[in-house]
Amino acid sequence: MKGMIAPKTTKQRIVFTLIGVILMATTMATYNKYLVYGEFSWELFRQVGIAFLQKGPVAFVLQFFFVQKWVGKKTVQYPTDNKIVYYCIRTGFTVLVMCPIMCFYSNIINMINFHWTIGQFLEAWISKMPVNWVFAFGVQIWFLGPVNRFLFAKIFAKELAEAK
Repeated sequence: MKGMIAPKTTKQRIVFTLIGVILMATTMATYNKYLVYGEFSWELFRQVGIAFLQKGPVAFVLQFFFVQKWVGKKTVQYPTDNKIVYYCIRTGFTVLVMCPIMCFYSNIINMINFHWTIGQFLEAWISKMPVNWVFAFGVQIWFLGPVNRFLFAKIFAKELAEAK
């Protein structure tokens, strides 16, 4: 969309996606671990680090190679000149795809680590998905998305200024 801070080159896409994945994967891991532990503690942050290392690379690959392309194709089906509406549509599609996939992947890890049955796996996946989706959409719209765009704009300030 015209006037929106967005990556134009492959290098910019890599950096933009990397910032987004670091922010989102860390935030979602912290949120989900907090739901388990009920308090912020060193163990919670240790578990967040482990979760990020397990899930961050997978999230990056999914987002960079598959989800961004699909979301781009879906978003153009809803043309608008309103930057906020465009951003909400794009974010909505991204979260709509990434949340169930990453929740599924997280529960596969739990199934292996904790010897869950298929029933436990499905129960956890189905019950966590709506809670995670609502949190992910809200935090992406109101906080992480703007922080990602701010950091991206700072890193590529010169290139973005030359492109105008």
